[in-house]
Amino acid sequence: MSLQVTSELAFDVDVRLRYDAADPYAVELTFHLPGDPPVRWVFARELLLDGISRSTGEGDIVVEPVPGPDPDFQDVRIRLRSPAGEAVLYSPALPLIAFLGRTDRLLPMGGEQTVSDLDAALELILNGHGHSRRAG
Repeated sequence: MSLQVTSELAFDVDVRLRYDAADPYAVELTFHLPGDPPVRWVFARELLLDGISRSTGEGDIVVEPVPGPDPDFQDVRIRLRSPAGEAVLYSPALPLIAFLGRTDRLLPMGGEQTVSDLDAALELILNGHGHSRRAG
């Protein structure tokens, strides 16, 4: 991705996107700036998906499509705001779509509730609740 420093200056940064089905609603975005510790943001997977095709989010995180250099392909702008400052990242849409496709293979969108219901049921079982014993 590229990090927009000023309206006329941007530079490439290594960005890692991560998804863990144990936290099914979230994606993690981490990037490194020279001389600084890694910057880590966690936000809704759905926000990233929606932001590829339309402006979405408000406040701390906004994701929106922007015209790319090739009219057949668009870029995606990810604006991150915190009390420490603001970062604006640009990425071609295709790698983000590929990432989201991989997350969907791990856990399809909409299947998150099923996973959390299963986790809750397993927690009850493992803690000795939620099952009955028969005398006999």
